[in-house]
Amino acid sequence: MMVLMVERVSPSLRGDLGRWLIEVQAGVFVGRVSELVREALWERATNRVDEGTVTMLWRTNNEQGFDMRTWQPRQYVPINIDGIWLTLRPGANT
Repeated sequence: MMVLMVERVSPSLRGDLGRWLIEVQAGVFVGRVSELVREALWERATNRVDEGTVTMLWRTNNEQGFDMRTWQPRQYVPINIDGIWLTLRPGANT
């Protein structure tokens, strides 16, 4: 299973992604695709986004059960510490 989330992108990109995945909520696409298709969708999304963000999560065999990548993250910045994904909220009071 793969989840692809986009924010502030063109309707044409969302329509293009909808040809491969199901848009379950505005900007949230879900599907089961091969690694080859997953990489192609990542390239399509990141090549066509201007000021928006792209986040992709997919199932894998690790401690958390998933892996992820982001393009131009804004509010929640994922960081990988020793193979464990955490999110950093810039400007949040610590």
